[in-house]
Amino acid sequence: MNPNLFQKIIRTLCILLLANLLLPGTTPSAEVSLPGKISGATETEAYLHESINRIRKEHRLPALKASPALRQIARNHSRFMANSGYLGHGESVGRDLRSRIEKAKVKGWRTLGENVGRSMGYRNNADVLISGWMHSKPHRKNILSADFNLTGIGTAEAADGTLYGTQVFMGSDDQN
Repeated sequence: MNPNLFQKIIRTLCILLLANLLLPGTTPSAEVSLPGKISGATETEAYLHESINRIRKEHRLPALKASPALRQIARNHSRFMANSGYLGHGESVGRDLRSRIEKAKVKGWRTLGENVGRSMGYRNNADVLISGWMHSKPHRKNILSADFNLTGIGTAEAADGTLYGTQVFMGSDDQN
């Protein structure tokens, strides 16, 4: 690639990012509509769920149904990350997503996926999480996979204000 073209692309992306940060935005609580409120979810979790389903709809994919069991697994993992400052799919005791699913006694799954992320210092950290996931090939693949029909999204805030988010995806013939 031509070095001058590459620099122009990077400069343009930086300008777009800066413009996005400086333009008036919305907070997750402003985006959550009462009819779309997901029982048991925080406003940020519901906002993330609605936003992910909006993206799936744009790609002609069915909405992911909220699973309270998966939400709790995701929320627990986000809390662990927020408390430890760790960002990843495992835990210090070696538990990955599959072992967390088994420990929670979730049955009926045929496929699993997980996105994790963190963001701090932005007006809408939830949007930054989604943007990061959509710009990462494996995270985007999870969001846009037709193999998944259930999801649970959990968030936690660290003492320094960093938002940690986990989205667990599941493909299941059982819709509960």
